[in-house]
Amino acid sequence: MTRPLLLDLTGAPQDMAALVMALQVPDMLAPLLVTTGGDGARQAHRAAELARMVLQKAGRADIPVHGGSGLPLFAVGDAWVPAGAAPSGEAAGLPAVAMIRHAMAHPAGSVSICCTGTLTNLALALLQEPRLATHLHGIVILADAGRGEGAGPDANIHADPEAAAIVLASGVPVTVLPRGCVARVTADGIWMEEVEALAGRGCAGGMVHDLLRGAGAQAVPMAPAVAIISLLCPQLFAGYMARLGVECRGELTRGTLVPVGSGENNIAPNAFILHRVNVGACREVARDLLLHAAGVV
Repeated sequence: MTRPLLLDLTGAPQDMAALVMALQVPDMLAPLLVTTGGDGARQAHRAAELARMVLQKAGRADIPVHGGSGLPLFAVGDAWVPAGAAPSGEAAGLPAVAMIRHAMAHPAGSVSICCTGTLTNLALALLQEPRLATHLHGIVILADAGRGEGAGPDANIHADPEAAAIVLASGVPVTVLPRGCVARVTADGIWMEEVEALAGRGCAGGMVHDLLRGAGAQAVPMAPAVAIISLLCPQLFAGYMARLGVECRGELTRGTLVPVGSGENNIAPNAFILHRVNVGACREVARDLLLHAAGVV
């Protein structure tokens, strides 16, 4: 069954690779909307422009793109639209409003959301329209979360911990991809040689190849692509259930995901934390999806 998918991305090259990969298996995933965020308005705007370019080259300009403000939850509070309000004018472009509109057009429990950056856009949507949660099948996020070893704050969570707390308290199943788990899935020299046929092509796959090659690192982390692969090939992953909270106050620990005693005192888990991934298989899937986008395979 095709799973409607909303993507909330940053402007990083690997996020654009994840976008292209999500388009390649339409009988499993049907991207409906792309929203973007970033550290500041300029980054969020740049991410939206990149996403539009990729979609244009992929022949999917019909998929709408809405750029976020690049600000954390409390800073964008004045831009909230009351639940039930008809979006118009500037409000129609807000990512949260777009999420609500597209997700609630589908049956209950049918829509997946993949967030590769901060959770501000999704948290705003859940605050504005609490019924949104009933339409969601699951949420995939990138964030460090351990078994209580004190891994420290995660960049995505630290940027807006209040938003993360709202998402984790929404009742929607959350799948967490810790960076430590997916760190070995990279676009390294060998992987880039395997997709060298895409170099310079004007298609979406070629554009993503060139972005990754220009990222300036010998091995570009492919965590956003792994998030898409987790939806396509869940058999490549293993994990455990946990109850996660978010530290929102401590100066040194703000932004840390904290296990809060899953299974104790009848506390139900709210997250599935992946802790093992088939690195070789993920590399192969990512390669084949990118090559497919260019018509090479």
